Amino acid sequence: MKNQLSSWRLNILLLIASLLIVFICSELITRTCNLVNGYGFFSNHLSLINKKIKPMLPFRTFGFELYRKVDGIKYISSRHKELFPIIKPKGTFRIVVFGGSTSENFISFKIAKIHYPLLLQSELRRRLNTKAIEVINVAKAGYSTAHSLILFELDVLSWDPDLIIVSHNFNDLSASYWPEFTFDYSGKYSHKFFYVPDYKSIFSIPNVLFKHSAFYWFVRNRIDSLKTEENKKIKRASYGNAPAESAIQVFKRNLRSITAIAKENGIKVLFGNQPILPKERYFIKHISNKPYNSIVTYPLHEEFLHHHKTFNEAIKQVAEETGVFFIDNESVLGTRGKYFFDFLHYTTSGVTLLANNYANCLIKQDIIKLR
Repeated sequence: MKNQLSSWRLNILLLIASLLIVFICSELITRTCNLVNGYGFFSNHLSLINKKIKPMLPFRTFGFELYRKVDGIKYISSRHKELFPIIKPKGTFRIVVFGGSTSENFISFKIAKIHYPLLLQSELRRRLNTKAIEVINVAKAGYSTAHSLILFELDVLSWDPDLIIVSHNFNDLSASYWPEFTFDYSGKYSHKFFYVPDYKSIFSIPNVLFKHSAFYWFVRNRIDSLKTEENKKIKRASYGNAPAESAIQVFKRNLRSITAIAKENGIKVLFGNQPILPKERYFIKHISNKPYNSIVTYPLHEEFLHHHKTFNEAIKQVAEETGVFFIDNESVLGTRGKYFFDFLHYTTSGVTLLANNYANCLIKQDIIKLR
């Protein structure tokens, strides 16, 4: 009997030891894969707990920290944390870039540490042979004209910019596809995806116990992906070739409001349209992992292309009506796949081309006036 009990205990210990060895090996393999993919061996980039849970931001609801203190001095902190003095240096031409993910350029920054406003700053300094040019990127994935309007009026206006560059389309347009379209876009942006962390899910017992395990978070991410497979089914219905008139009018209203504030304060404005890759499979590639797909009904793809084009045309119309500058990014990036990761976001070569297009426009139209 004793021998059987000892044998049973030994088997349990061997099982535990085997599981522990398998877990350790899996952890090492996962971390090695992280290293190969550029995240670093000790990165737990998938961990929900290790990510900083940011509070809601007043008025903007979600976003990033606009300011940072270094050695007791407060600086403007751009989307990718480049620092700029709050008080504009004498003789400096300050440009501030507004937009969503297509101006944020998160993917290209992750791959090559570049985004178009940073490249634009370097290019302008090189061509004009001066360091007295700043280009501050305050674009954020998910931002619409409503976010840029508030950000401009409550913060950026105090930075004394000489020029603002504004490029929006899809985030505003997509607000009209939600069940309830509201003039302030709250029908879309009140969804918890945009600003409410699910603390109960984040701080579950397994998550807390294995918060430093890369392998655990890899497996957890795969399980979550399977759970949300149903959400990846995109709902589509016919909207007609014209987007909702109320959506167009709100979009134009916001652009006009931005222009009015800028003109009142002697700030130049440059509106840019938004290029897209029209192939449906690229649209699906981007939209299929959105956690709100069970709520939103998108138009048929050909209709969506018409809607997007109409919004681009609205940007040009407002620019002409208000007498501000306009740049055609759509014709430059065109429909060439090498410039896009999906239907909307640019590769590093696309970001570089976009920056050069802006630089060409600013110099050709003699927009930059150095003191």
